Amino acid sequence: MNTLERHCRFLLRAYPAAYREVRGEEIIGTLLEATTPGRSWPRLRDIRGLAFSGLRTRAMFNRQLTTRANLRIAVQAGVAAYLAYSVAGVVVPYVRAEVSNGAQFVQAGPVGLPLLACGPILVTVGLVWLAGSRMVVLAGALPSAAAVCVGESWHRYSLGAPVVALASLAAMVALSGNGAPPNRRWLALIGFFAVLPIVAEVEPPAGQYLFEVLLLTAGAVGIVWAVIDARPAIAMSVFLLGTWLPTAVGDLTQGLSPVYVWPYVVIMTLVAVPAVWLLRRQSAHASRPTPTS
Repeated sequence: MNTLERHCRFLLRAYPAAYREVRGEEIIGTLLEATTPGRSWPRLRDIRGLAFSGLRTRAMFNRQLTTRANLRIAVQAGVAAYLAYSVAGVVVPYVRAEVSNGAQFVQAGPVGLPLLACGPILVTVGLVWLAGSRMVVLAGALPSAAAVCVGESWHRYSLGAPVVALASLAAMVALSGNGAPPNRRWLALIGFFAVLPIVAEVEPPAGQYLFEVLLLTAGAVGIVWAVIDARPAIAMSVFLLGTWLPTAVGDLTQGLSPVYVWPYVVIMTLVAVPAVWLLRRQSAHASRPTPTS
């Protein structure tokens, strides 16, 4: 395989994997024939045409799923991203304390307590994408819920954190089905949010600045990408809602009014409502057997 063909195959990733399996070799052959000998990349207009055609094809593939199926996957990904983010937020401070100062680590609390809840939660998230069966996910969620209830790391700030974690686990079970699990590409988005607490632990103010830049960049990309696929924007809206809810629930249990939450809710609504509208336009309108998405 020469350099030109390697670059063509890289550009071909603009298309969905299923489409590449059927038409990939034909597209590669056309690009190789249309490119002047001696070039290592196709012509700019060919690259541009390939990119736009790939994005249009991806949008077409989304229409093979109904609005309900697409919305279920998006919400499930958002809830899973919140759970992964929460797990990282619990574990990272313990790990950092151990690395920086063993005494601080001991004072922070035994590592078994955060891992007691975090391990089963990650297993539950994994079961959604590996198995997809509601009963299998439920089998993983039950020990996760029990661990959240007894793990003191989830109760450090307020009652809101364990309440939202339990609600998220219940949502993971409710959104699971008996069909094929969601496409594993969603794990990249979930992993991105799981890394954010690690970024935030970098020495201030660099860590917090980088955390905010990454979060804003992800939001901007999700909004722009909604023209092709609105599900990531919906997933990020669900994730943000999850990050705001624990503090709001904790304040409500103490008789306080979480008025500061409303601006965030308004922002999330301004993103989520148009995204759901776009998702309806991007989805199939009749129920029928659907492929993995």
